[in-house]
Amino acid sequence: MQNRRHFMAGAAAAGAAGLIGATTDAWAEAPPETTSVRLPRWIDGAYCWAGMYLAGELLKAEGFTDVRYVQGDEKVDQAVW
Repeated sequence: MQNRRHFMAGAAAAGAAGLIGATTDAWAEAPPETTSVRLPRWIDGAYCWAGMYLAGELLKAEGFTDVRYVQGDEKVDQAVW
């Protein structure tokens, strides 16, 4: 049966484990091997301009140094994207 004393002991142990645990550097991932990415720019009427530019900013935050927006070919059906 759970009582206040057992609950507080568990909470104290969990708090101590969080304070003593590994630093966040241990969880960091290595930077990406590929540092450039090209994202499609929709022709006449994007589905979501904000999402496209937000994705670019998030990719830069992840370590991509060259984020480019390329214009697609008007003759190609882009509906499959």
